[in-house]
Amino acid sequence: MGTRRISATGSIAAAAAAAIVLTGLFAPAAAADANAPAAAAITTASAPTTASAAEAVSEDAMKILRELEAAGDKHHTIKADVDYEVVDLVLGNSEKRTGWVAYSKGDDKTPARFRVSFEKCKLGVGAWTEGKKDYAFDGYWLTVADHKIKNITMYQHAAVGQKVEPLRIGKGPFPLPFGQKAADMVKYFIPSTRPPVESDPNGTIYLRLLTRPQYDEELPTTRMEMWIDAKTYLPVRLKSRDKNKAVTTVTFKDILTNKAVDEGVFRIPHPFGYEVIRQPLGKEGAVAP
Repeated sequence: MGTRRISATGSIAAAAAAAIVLTGLFAPAAAADANAPAAAAITTASAPTTASAAEAVSEDAMKILRELEAAGDKHHTIKADVDYEVVDLVLGNSEKRTGWVAYSKGDDKTPARFRVSFEKCKLGVGAWTEGKKDYAFDGYWLTVADHKIKNITMYQHAAVGQKVEPLRIGKGPFPLPFGQKAADMVKYFIPSTRPPVESDPNGTIYLRLLTRPQYDEELPTTRMEMWIDAKTYLPVRLKSRDKNKAVTTVTFKDILTNKAVDEGVFRIPHPFGYEVIRQPLGKEGAVAP
């Protein structure tokens, strides 16, 4: 059965977490990419398209990719607070949300799961308001709960007993640059790095990922930037730009790893009075929200 990828803005949470999460997930070429160094300062790669192309990637960039992969293997659960912001460069609209994320890697018998819970929302220059919205993936169903309108929509992405890799690029419906295989990253992106600059978060390493032209249709983003903790190799900030010129920034805080996560976190209850819509897996795979 196939899977269809959900939009970056529609489930960035999942995207991030990206956990993971996270869910959908950068920077524009000019003003919004103020942190990007001049081209001469970036250590980059040419445009290989196969796993063997890793040889063409700079040593510095390849080391970061391998460390990210190792961190994904090492950290089986992740919990963190999250700040999320998306800016539409065409319309000038902006949206900010705050909340938390949780991720469990799973094992041979248990699928990977994640939860993103947004609690407050700020639209444009307006005030912060209650804006509770939840995303949960239990290994089979993605559940999206919009508490403001009392609506829950469930999207099936795997049949019972079928194991999926929800965060793996090219495999799952929620591709995120966390814990990815280094070979996959080289296949789908042109990676580059640079020395730290003053505006970087303290103690981080910078990685830029440009989507290779041949995968433009497959991936939701055209460009990503990651700021990675130099000790844990976990992302602390992600910035992306999608095809609609929306720039999304996700910041992770108070990150905890390898702590027990209650299984109930990955299931969203159905309160009385809520409309519940189910979209089961069809012949062509899951229907994207």
